[in-house]
Amino acid sequence: MKYTEEFLKKMIQVGTLGYPLSKVVNVLEVDDFEVFKKDFYDENHTINLYYNKGLDKADLLIDSKLFDLAKSGDLKALEKYERRKIEYQERYQDEFKKRKRK
Repeated sequence: MKYTEEFLKKMIQVGTLGYPLSKVVNVLEVDDFEVFKKDFYDENHTINLYYNKGLDKADLLIDSKLFDLAKSGDLKALEKYERRKIEYQERYQDEFKKRKRK
């Protein structure tokens, strides 16, 4: 299945919102569900990469806001920010290990 640049931009948007596959299919009016589903779950496919780009952009915005709030003394924001950092370290521990070896 071929995807337009406009469609890929929308994939970033739905990724930013963290929509599940069923909602993505409806919002973007996907015709061939089976092909799209395969592309969506293929870690090397452009669709998956753009969706994850959206997820990462959302994380950046949330983490930046929490960090700003924490700097201003908001202890709840600091706790959430620290918890998110730990979650990232656990989720991406292989990447962190590789970085430490260099």
